[in-house]
Amino acid sequence: MLELTGLCAGYGDLEVLRDISLSIGQGEIVGLLGANNAGKTTLVNCISRLIPWHRGACKFEGRDISRLAPHEVTECGISQVPEGRQLFPAMTVWENLMMGGFPGKARAQRAKTIEYVFGLFPRLLERRTQLAGTLSGGEQQMLAIGRALMSGPRLLVLDEPSLGLSPRFVQTIFEALAALHREGLTILLVEQNLNVALKNVQRCYVLERGEVAISGRAEDMRHDPAVRKAYLGN
Repeated sequence: MLELTGLCAGYGDLEVLRDISLSIGQGEIVGLLGANNAGKTTLVNCISRLIPWHRGACKFEGRDISRLAPHEVTECGISQVPEGRQLFPAMTVWENLMMGGFPGKARAQRAKTIEYVFGLFPRLLERRTQLAGTLSGGEQQMLAIGRALMSGPRLLVLDEPSLGLSPRFVQTIFEALAALHREGLTILLVEQNLNVALKNVQRCYVLERGEVAISGRAEDMRHDPAVRKAYLGN
């Protein structure tokens, strides 16, 4: 589904990512792991075309998306839940969700999709008229995921969805992601909560200083203390 080859990217003359190659098959849930400043957020922002690349190529469902604008990437079927959620705090839950349903064909499906989101996160239905800025952190994360789903993605990219959340909300969020995965949605998960990530993904790529240090099955990484210590700092 997604094929990334030889990606090099950074900010100005500072190269943050070096020769990154990875693949995500349709229906997979894949983890992107690593310590702080390993380049994880930069990588997912490259996939969404939010920052420019120095070189490399990216194909999604066989189509080269390397030169597309961010809104065109969304229209292709890739939606990102950014770190920090980045909601519109002065808009209601309903209005934030509707903002996610503007791209292309998604507009015609907004009414149906918002019902689906409310089914996935009933708490959002209860708070649909509440301002996003007054929600708890867990509720805001639900809203950020719901907004991303409004565009009807085939690949959902999440950047640190458990950051700052209570264990109860982390469980709720990952139960929702598991349900989405069972329904066939492909997921790329950036996550620093290593125990949670390794329990919920099928394969992992571990970044270290802007390079892929190791990749493989999550099950293997979870049960290999040497790998965890060497590459995950845990």
